Amino acid sequence: DRARRELQARSAAASAALRAGARWVGTLEAILDGQEHSGAELVRELLLELGVSTHMIVERAVTRSTREEAVLGTALFVERASRRGLVLTARYHVPRARRLFRESAAPVEVHAPEALWRHANARERAWIAAGEPNAAALASEAPVERMFTAFEMLLLPLPVGMRSMIEIGAGAWWRGATSP
Repeated sequence: DRARRELQARSAAASAALRAGARWVGTLEAILDGQEHSGAELVRELLLELGVSTHMIVERAVTRSTREEAVLGTALFVERASRRGLVLTARYHVPRARRLFRESAAPVEVHAPEALWRHANARERAWIAAGEPNAAALASEAPVERMFTAFEMLLLPLPVGMRSMIEIGAGAWWRGATSP
């Protein structure tokens, strides 16, 4: 339920970003443990519910970890010849996502959905507010973020390609993701 609310918040912020001038929305999350549908499919459905045109949505249900999102997200920006973009994620996840996208040399800024509040309409604001992690969610996610950050630091001496491969595999295992 919380994951769905967070995806709704990201979808609402993405819809607002399109009205503010974004050219497209990419959604990349694969099917994760306990899910019948991929996060990418759910985001597409939510965007359509908000009135976003299908031609504005790039859906690829492939990523199983934040590192993989950074690698494949960066490739998507290159493929679509985008010189800059926005990545939306939960507030507790912003610092680590920023590091990984920066390391992938993605031309993006990483923000929580609340960053698009001023561009959002009433429905989008309701979804953004409902998806804001509460104190319990922040407390439960903090140790996970610390663990993955520590893991990243342990891998720093390795070449980037090897480090990425290990992190992608570990993230996929942690999230119970199926193969893309």
